Amino acid sequence: MIPRANLIKRAIYIRALVYLQTSAGEGKMKKYNILALVALAGVMVMVAGCTSSSNTNPGPVTSTASQNNVSIQNYAFSPSTLTIQKGANVTWKNDDSVQHTVVSDSPAFSSPLLNTGGTYTFQFNSTGTYPYHCSIHTYMKGTITVV
Repeated sequence: MIPRANLIKRAIYIRALVYLQTSAGEGKMKKYNILALVALAGVMVMVAGCTSSSNTNPGPVTSTASQNNVSIQNYAFSPSTLTIQKGANVTWKNDDSVQHTVVSDSPAFSSPLLNTGGTYTFQFNSTGTYPYHCSIHTYMKGTITVV
């Protein structure tokens, strides 16, 4: 399938050729071709202006807030990676229908069992990288980076 922008370029090229090949006695044809060329050029500009790119994988979240939130839902931490400032708090909220925990891979922090709607907050006072997991569902992993 030929992209729309390429089709428009081809149409403009064909119109330009037709315009150049018309004789001086065909004034109406020249006017039509000029009008068509201008219209096609305008459409090409509009199509080019309507294109966009989107990043479907935004990557880690970087926060400058003193209070940051991580949702626990569908057996996952969201966001799974978060970069925060030293001294900032992170609050995890269990939005799942089952119990979860938030446990640092090092002995930095450990939540109690979090029922649905339960929260756990920890203040990060030292820079570093803090990988963590749910001790019930060990495949659930996340990382907090403190800068």
